[in-house]
This record gives sequence, structure tokens and C-alpha cells, in this order.
Amino acid sequence: MHIVTLGKQHTIKNNWTVIAGPCSAEDRTQIIDIAKELSHLKVDVLRAGLWKPRTHIDSWQGVGEQGLEWMQEARKETGIAIATEVKDEKTLEATLRANLDILWIGSRNGQNYALLEAVGKMTSHTKIPIILKRNMGADLDDWLGAAEYIAKYNPNVILCERGIKGFPRETRNVLDLQIAKLAQYAGFPVIIDVSHAAGRRDLITPMALAVKAAGFNGLMVEVHQNPDSALSDSKQQINTSDFKILSDKLALVPNQI
Repeated sequence: MHIVTLGKQHTIKNNWTVIAGPCSAEDRTQIIDIAKELSHLKVDVLRAGLWKPRTHIDSWQGVGEQGLEWMQEARKETGIAIATEVKDEKTLEATLRANLDILWIGSRNGQNYALLEAVGKMTSHTKIPIILKRNMGADLDDWLGAAEYIAKYNPNVILCERGIKGFPRETRNVLDLQIAKLAQYAGFPVIIDVSHAAGRRDLITPMALAVKAAGFNGLMVEVHQNPDSALSDSKQQINTSDFKILSDKLALVPNQI
């Protein structure tokens, strides 16, 4: 079993871990405020995208490197661990200079082997946790094979199921907990990103409860102070009040890990 340290004390091996925050960092105030709220709710890791790989070039691409300073300040004020996505070697280098606690590789880069190997090599000395999201069309062998490109150099890899492309139009993706469980059986910690799987906020709570009940290692969920005004993926984010309700419900579900 891979042991992945989150922050200074928390390990994903034996604990239920919650990673939450906005789809995208939009400004300093937003990040500081959400960090305070989520820290108060005992969230382990603050997530926020700074560089946004988007389907269309004219879509908003994120705030970029300036957001790293906001994330660092949020950690300093609250003690919460911080995580963001890297999309290429340039953003990887910037994120490593900023000393974030966790990096993640998004679905679009889930089989970008050159980037995956670079991430492994460049974190081989620190062994910081790397979250690898499942490519939207990857089967189990594809997913585990991609993880090997990182784990060869840095074994601290967390797999993240975020849904795959499927026939239903009612949800953004199909949440595939069966393959995610097989990936967990293969020896990797596995967390579930319910926001990208559902693409709609009314499914976040029931899917999150199912994730914990099924014995996965953690949850990633997008939380925004005012989701309807979010600059990206507004429909799949919940507000902090609804996240508080979700947290209370999750506390009633026994930890199956």
C-alpha cells in the first residue's frame, strides 16, 4: 500500500480525506475566505485550479501563477494543505517552486506520458503526493499504467476517479466506482471526484455518501461561495452551506477503510 502524507500529519492510507474548494481560483479574497470556511469544517486539503485546460480556447483559462501566492497565504493563515493542477512542465516547475502540498494531473493529461514521467522525476526527492485523475476514456490497465510513469520515481500516487465518457446526457460523466474499486485493490489509494462525474450539484451529496460507504480513501468536491457566479463549471459546484450539510451527513457514515 502506498502511504501518502497530506500536510504534516494526515495520511490517506488509514483515514478518510476530504479535498474541497472552488473549481478555479478567481481572486485573493475568494481563496482566503473559502480556506477559512473549509478549515473550520475540518477539510483536509484546499483545492483550486490555477491553470485551466479547457475544451475551447476562448474559454477562461484561469488566473495562472499569481494564484499560487493566494494559495500560500491561505495555508499560512489557516494551516490547511493546498493543491492545484499542473498541465505542463512549465506549470509543474512553478508549482514546485511554490512548495504546494499536493499536485494533481487532470483527466485530459491522464495519459500524457511525457508529463507523467516529468512529474515523477521532478518530485522524486520530495515524494510529495501526486493525484492522478483517470483519463475520460481509460480502462483499468490504462489508468494503472499511467500511474506507473509517476510511481517509478515517486511512489506517492493517489488515483482519482472522476467519471468517464458515456451515453447518458443527464450527467457530465459516468461515475465508475467498480473500476475505481479494482484500482484500490491494486494497491493505490483511490479518491473520488464527484463534482466532475456528476456535472450537477443535486447529485453531489448522494454520490459522496456512496463513496464513503463503499470504502474509498477520500473525496474531492468543488465548493464555491456563490456557485452561480463561478467563472468555470458553475453547475457542478455547491455552496458552503450545502457543503456543511454534506459534511454532517458524511460524519454519520462509518469509515470502511
